[in-house]
Amino acid sequence: MKGERQQDHNRSKEERPFKYSSSAERAIGVEMSQAASVASAAAEFLAGEEHSKRPEFPARTYSRRPGEGPAFLVLRDCTGEALAPREEGGAYPAGPSLIRSESWLHEPDIAHVYRSWLSCEDEEQAARALQRIYYRLRAVSAELLDSADGVWAAVTLLQPPELAADPDRLAALQDAQLGALFAAVAEHLRLGGDSRVDLLAVYPASASEFAAVREFIEDVAEQTLGHAFAAACRTGALLAPEVRLAAAGEIARTADFLVLDGAADEAAPEAAAACFALAAGEILAAVRSVKPAAAIFAAGTPAATALADLYRIGISGVFCAAGQRTEALLRAACLTWMARQERIDAAAEGWQ
Repeated sequence: MKGERQQDHNRSKEERPFKYSSSAERAIGVEMSQAASVASAAAEFLAGEEHSKRPEFPARTYSRRPGEGPAFLVLRDCTGEALAPREEGGAYPAGPSLIRSESWLHEPDIAHVYRSWLSCEDEEQAARALQRIYYRLRAVSAELLDSADGVWAAVTLLQPPELAADPDRLAALQDAQLGALFAAVAEHLRLGGDSRVDLLAVYPASASEFAAVREFIEDVAEQTLGHAFAAACRTGALLAPEVRLAAAGEIARTADFLVLDGAADEAAPEAAAACFALAAGEILAAVRSVKPAAAIFAAGTPAATALADLYRIGISGVFCAAGQRTEALLRAACLTWMARQERIDAAAEGWQ
């Protein structure tokens, strides 16, 4: 069955135009399996488990005091923004950066080739155009990994709306994206870098749909870099607020992390935030009933606006744009301080 699904979603090893050929390059997969992802780090932190066989990062990244709840993370949504340069000897950022990869298709040096590929009817010309897209995506991926935002990055799988009715061409584009991303990560690690890249399936409507996307990602990883990396590949799900609650719970069973996306409804921020917080509470309850230690984040302007409500219901953190992050950090710090004071007051009353 796995072989049949693999044929449905991507080409075989012999047909793959982007795969590595040398044993040295394939061996990089073993090295990549040693790198922990932020999704697993967040999940283990939320579950109260100890990290093992992985580098230690600054304590402030995921710190908590005995008796306190999990840290609330305010993370960066880098979509459409300039990537921050990496400082020599600088500290690791506090959690993953969210990269919505559709923005890559609007880069000037990719957009023209992408439009040409979409309109191309000749198979040979389309293949050459896709190869050019691959090399440009690889360059963009390398730029991400060389930036401070690429130390920990959660990247969405390409899902452009214009390919919604063309699954074969969409699979080819996603195959090129994954091959380019994995190749960039492999090169970065070979040169001594230490980046962690997680992947997000975009708006899966059911557990079976998410499972198919996850297997596709793992198949490309295995064919490109070997079994070692495929086994360590972390895949999450970007969920729409209107996802069915039962489906959200079933997706959470096999997803390494979840991101509730409010970016699609930003016309009226206050109203959107109220609706988003309500939907997030219902989804969170459905997910935690199935997987209590699930790492669940929120993204988009409504998430930043509804930060206080999301904090109270137990969301793991929010991704927000640079313009919103300072205010979000201050609000999160105030909420954390207030919660800490309440626990101190309750403990003091208990001793009286």
